[in-house]
Amino acid sequence: MARWRLRKSGFRFNAWHSFPDDSGYDARPHGHDYEFSLLLEAAACPQGMLYDARRLKQLVVDRVISRLDHQNLNDLLPQPSSELLAEWIWRQLRPHLPPELKIGIELWETRSIALEYWGEE
Repeated sequence: MARWRLRKSGFRFNAWHSFPDDSGYDARPHGHDYEFSLLLEAAACPQGMLYDARRLKQLVVDRVISRLDHQNLNDLLPQPSSELLAEWIWRQLRPHLPPELKIGIELWETRSIALEYWGEE
């Protein structure tokens, strides 16, 4: 079966966090220049496109970037790991995108650490 996947990249924000129970340096507050991509996937491509990519930028700015940029992630998440942050981003966007689209988040915490979260579809 054919699958279509659209990736909108380049979403960036700066935030800080700490892991007080960590026995190493992550116990101290520290920041990251996060970057993420939004991935949309579907089996059908009605009207020739999955979703208007131009509309994604404003949606992400309004629902995610405005709430995360230059914030303490510990105020948002009890355990501000990349895994839980990616899930939080997904939950902010899921209600605002068509239900027939599967949604993925690719989140980069550093140049060498990234993960994908595909939600509860």
